[in-house]
Amino acid sequence: SSGINAEWPLRPGKRSLLYVPFFGWAAYLSGHEFITRKSGASGEVRDHMNLINERIKNERLRVCVFPEGTRNKAFDGKMLPFKKGGFHMAQQCQAPIVPVVIYIPPSLYDGKNWVFNSGVIRMKVLEPISTVGLSSDDVTELTNSVQTKMQEALDELSKRA
Repeated sequence: SSGINAEWPLRPGKRSLLYVPFFGWAAYLSGHEFITRKSGASGEVRDHMNLINERIKNERLRVCVFPEGTRNKAFDGKMLPFKKGGFHMAQQCQAPIVPVVIYIPPSLYDGKNWVFNSGVIRMKVLEPISTVGLSSDDVTELTNSVQTKMQEALDELSKRA
């Protein structure tokens, strides 16, 4: 079928985000799954991720993951190395990855001072990438391949700005 699916995707996130005023409350109310990432909690995290993976498979949920995280403060058009958690999740669920690239011109957002200006944000949805038949041994290559495709799309979007 065509058109936009209006269902909200499942959004896993670190539990500490729950305590950020307004954002955390909105995330909780919109259905985020908060995961404890503290030291020594690996068994708890693994159990929680297994439950999330089962929900993804059984309920055919969509998942929104930001593999770069919130670590990149440079806004220079270069992505930091991707974290592999979302790619492990996709591989374990044998779910496709649909990369979405968003270009925000530096003139639009001053991250140091949290100042937003008017302008145009460009976005590109890339072709889905299958994970069917992939094993955990393939996750590093999958991660690098997706990041390369996304960086190429980001470079293309920034040239058109």
